[in-house]
Amino acid sequence: MFTGLVRHRATLLDRNVDGRAGSLALRLNRPEGWDDLRVGDSIAVNGCCLTITTFDHESMSFEAGSETLARTLFEQLAIGQQMHVEQALRVGDRMDGHMVTGHVDGLGQLLERVEVPGGRRLRFGVTPELARMLPEKGSVCVDGISLTIAADERSGFTVELIPETLEATELTRLVAGDSVHVEVDPMARYAAHWLARTGVLNAAGSET
Repeated sequence: MFTGLVRHRATLLDRNVDGRAGSLALRLNRPEGWDDLRVGDSIAVNGCCLTITTFDHESMSFEAGSETLARTLFEQLAIGQQMHVEQALRVGDRMDGHMVTGHVDGLGQLLERVEVPGGRRLRFGVTPELARMLPEKGSVCVDGISLTIAADERSGFTVELIPETLEATELTRLVAGDSVHVEVDPMARYAAHWLARTGVLNAAGSET
């Protein structure tokens, strides 16, 4: 589990499709101060939970399988790209942000960015299936960053970034048309699943 409060970025050093069983191998630089890494550790990389396969003093490596690649943008990454990274929660850590699983639900596309007093508003488009799990004032994880939904709509949502978030993350670089990883609040995901299974919601996500 993660919090979505990302304090580190890592640079993509290498990527290739020669991972085990055809997976995509990714190698990122090791952030300063990450002195307790172990093989098998879970790291959120742009919001997607990946497992460390190898590491050394300067880098850490991961493999992304077919299910991960189908839901993420990892196949489109460019060498030198900066990515948000977060280590998994430890027992006793402060629980800021919100509970993030690192399981990307889908992609969102930036439709509009608007400068507002004290920050910037970003409006994203997502599938209606995702949009119904993204209520106003609820939580959403965008490329690993925990954000509060400022407004929702049938096929999207809006968030507002404060200067601290703009300065500390890669979200400041987003322009209209860019895609991002989106994870809904796990509680919303489970609630929607239960409602669909019990027939309260039909396949289209509307009330029956």
